[in-house]
Order: sequence, then structure tokens, then C-alpha cells
Amino acid sequence: MKKIILAAALLVTISSLQASPLTNAASTSFSQALRNNAPIPQPCIDAYHAMFPGATTLKWARKGEGVYQVTFIFNGSKSTARYSAAGVYLGK
Repeated sequence: MKKIILAAALLVTISSLQASPLTNAASTSFSQALRNNAPIPQPCIDAYHAMFPGATTLKWARKGEGVYQVTFIFNGSKSTARYSAAGVYLGK
């Protein structure tokens, strides 16, 4: 019985690893929640997508009152960008 349970658990684990990788849209949605579960303001996301089309989003983080930082890969290089809550680019 233990072998059957172990085999089933292994099968579930392997199956979950075979899931398709996140696309840019999916990774953005996935990383929109901050550590405190506050959503990223939509103007930040829109400004980021306009400045870095096709970038792969790694994570979003709040860096202060009304300042949001995104870490991403663009043209093969890892980079960061900061935006105000209104979507104004604040630099790297």
C-alpha cells in the first residue's frame, strides 16, 4: 500500500513539473501580488509594458510609499525599473 501511495505522489509531482512555462501575461498576473498581498497599480503595469514590450517579468515589489519596482529580463539582460503608483517611470 505504501508503494502505491508513493508512486501516486511521485506521478503527481512529475505531472506538475511538466506544466507549460509562464508566458509574459501569465507571469505578470502571477507576480502582481506583493509580499503583503497588495495589488500593483494598473498604471505601473501599463507603463512597464509600454517601455519594455516582450519583457519577461520576474517579480514586483513595493519599495516605499507609492513606489513599485519590477525585476525583469529584457533582450537577454536582467534589469529593474521603478514606477510611481500613477505609472510615472522613476528610474532603475
